[in-house]
Amino acid sequence: MDKSSSLREQCEISLGPDPISIVTYMPDQSRDRFCDEFPFPGKILLTFDLISTRLRDLPIDICLVHEPNGSLENETDLGQHTVSFIEQKIYPNGAIVIANNFSESGNYAAFLTVHEPFGVTRTTRFGFRIGGKLLYYTPAILAAIFLFGLVYAYCFGRKRV
Repeated sequence: MDKSSSLREQCEISLGPDPISIVTYMPDQSRDRFCDEFPFPGKILLTFDLISTRLRDLPIDICLVHEPNGSLENETDLGQHTVSFIEQKIYPNGAIVIANNFSESGNYAAFLTVHEPFGVTRTTRFGFRIGGKLLYYTPAILAAIFLFGLVYAYCFGRKRV
């Protein structure tokens, strides 16, 4: 099972040797792109770009799951935690777009399974977290604290003669 990585706001996973690029949005809330952390529940668009042309000729199914007690790794565990399931399909244009309305905060994952010839299947997991508005506003909060500190140091830190 392969994992996801985030490099300079680019989000990628691999399915064996085949890379998949991921772009995610919250279209009703923000124009920002996200990778694996969303500030709060709501409508989320997950777009998986099949970079490898080989994957575009193979059927792929997708299972979105809620992971309340940590990462799910075993496919047999997915049933009771499934939020959405998309039957296997071939994506010749190379883009898989999933729109889902997530109603609660927590850890989630998208399992992509490719069905290769002769019954061989490969699965990869893309984990993401929903919730924690504080994480979304952390840069602004830190900037405000820093500016307050500068103003305080300037106004009260000078020696009076």
